[in-house]
Parts: sequence; structure tokens; C-alpha cells
Amino acid sequence: MEYTKDAIEEYREDILELGYSFFKPKVLLTAVRLNIFDIIGDIGLSADDVAANLNSDKNAAEVFLDAMVSIGLLEKESDQYFNTEEGKEVFISGKERCLGDMIVLQDVMWNAWSKLEESIISGRPARKPDMFQGEKEETRNFILAMNNTAIGIAPKVSKVIDLSDCKTLIDIGGGSGAYSVFFCKANSNLEAVILDLPGTLEVTKELTSNLDIAHRIKLMEGDFNKQIEGEYDAAFLSNIIHCEGEEENIALIKRVYSALNSGGKIIIQDFMLDGNKASPNFPALFSLNMLLFTENGRSYSFQEIEDWLKEAGFHDLARMNIKLPRSISVLVGKK
Repeated sequence: MEYTKDAIEEYREDILELGYSFFKPKVLLTAVRLNIFDIIGDIGLSADDVAANLNSDKNAAEVFLDAMVSIGLLEKESDQYFNTEEGKEVFISGKERCLGDMIVLQDVMWNAWSKLEESIISGRPARKPDMFQGEKEETRNFILAMNNTAIGIAPKVSKVIDLSDCKTLIDIGGGSGAYSVFFCKANSNLEAVILDLPGTLEVTKELTSNLDIAHRIKLMEGDFNKQIEGEYDAAFLSNIIHCEGEEENIALIKRVYSALNSGGKIIIQDFMLDGNKASPNFPALFSLNMLLFTENGRSYSFQEIEDWLKEAGFHDLARMNIKLPRSISVLVGKK
């Protein structure tokens, strides 16, 4: 196939644009790290005001704030900078829909991605593959970040997944507990058990203990790669399998099968790939993220996961038709 000079030049510009595309996310990550949105709050501030709050160079502060305006993170009137109406809900600390914890985690990810070349050569993660369980504060920050994103997705998933015939659900590696909370809200007869590591469950308790459905949510310390105690009508695994290798996932799914009552359901939510493993875009890129953060984790295809489920004994497999961001998909099977 022949290409015209114009087509090649257009492609060159696309590549240059791709190379420069890191400008925007780094502005966002830095703005959150510097608490710019909290500093501005509900009022307008000048660049001098912001610089005074930051104890920073005034010219640098102004250049940075103007860059934020240019990509829609702030608004500007005369010499005053304001949070957008959406930004007040998404960036200001303490707001229910705030994404601040997730953006801080993305900045941690940024640092790991700077070592991508090394990880590709060595096949080793860029940092200790403990999934943020090494230090208490790091664990807390990670779980809060996961909660930031889960509260936007869990309400949609809980409305589509039918658990009306289930009395007990085990939320495997349930993290913040957001999915258990919304499943219980959607099903008045459901009780949920959140299985996770002790450090994680300290944060889970903080997030769930004062809810009006807290009496229907139990926290259970344990490692799902070793044992799953109890018997349940449903098991939910959100963003778990991409943290593990194929052998670990096969063993985990068999472990889940053993823990389910007859007729029980397994619900797997994750970034699932098509058969060629090169699409959709986000799951394919997320596989690299798992290369940087885990020993053997990556994104898996629908077919791979379905094969594991069948091997374990699950049947009536179904890919749920739920429109979710970042190509998140949901696969359901029955014991």
C-alpha cells in the first residue's frame, strides 16, 4: 500500500502529538500534589495568592496556573483563577466524588513507568511487588484510591448483576468494600463478607463501619491465594486476576468454586482483552502496568478467563452487557 507525502506528514504529526501527550497528565498530577484545587477552593485567587500559599516562585506559579486553564482544569477571569464547577466536586478534598487519592496513586504509577525500559529488559517489576501492602500509610492511600474509582462503577454493576436469589456474597480481595456496600444496598436480603489482608481491612472498617448496612457486612482477614473459608451463594472478584499469573488464577478460581454453594455465582470484573490480546487499548496498556507492579500479573482475554472457569467446573458463562469506563468487563458463571 502506497502512502502520499501528506499522509506520512500527518502520521508524523500524530506521533509528535503522542510524544507530547505526557504534558497534560503531569500538569494534573502536579496540581493535586501541590493541593492547587484545595488552595483555590470556592473563591478566586490570583497567581500571587497561590504562590504565597505554596511559598513558590510567582512567575512559575502563574505559568503553571495558565497551563491548568489551557487544559480545562481551572477557569480564569482577569487575573483571578477559579475551580470549575465540576472540579469542585472532583478535586477538592473531602468531597464524595473526589478523585484526589487516585490521582496521587497515578503519580506513584508515573514514577514506576519511568522504569519501563528496565522492566522490559529484565522482566522484573519496577518496585517491590507487594501491591502496596508494605507500609501502613501506603496501604491506606492505595485502598482510598481504589475507593475513588469504585464508587463510580459499583452502583452501575450492582444494578445489573442479579443477586436476588443470593443470601451470602464473598467479596474476594474486596479492598474498600465499595462493591459489597452497593450489592447490599441493591439486595436487601444479602449479607457480604469482605476477604482481604489485615492492613487493607483496617481501611475497609474505616469506610464501612458507620454505614446503615454495616451489620450486613463482615470483614474476614485472609489471603485468597491460600484459603477461602465459608460457603457462599456468590463470589465477586473485582480487579483481582490481573494481579496474578495464570497458574495462580486457575488455582484461585478452583478455590472459589469449592467455596460456593450449588448454583452459586462467580462474578469476575476486570480489564479484559479480545482474542488478539492487543485490544481494547486500556487493558493492553494496563498489562504493562502490571509488569511494573507485580511478579506475574497482566490483563487476560475473555477466552482465557472462560477457559479457567470451565476447567474449574463453572457453566452458563455470560459476558454482561454493561457500559463501563476503561473497557472494564464483567463475566459471570454458575456452579
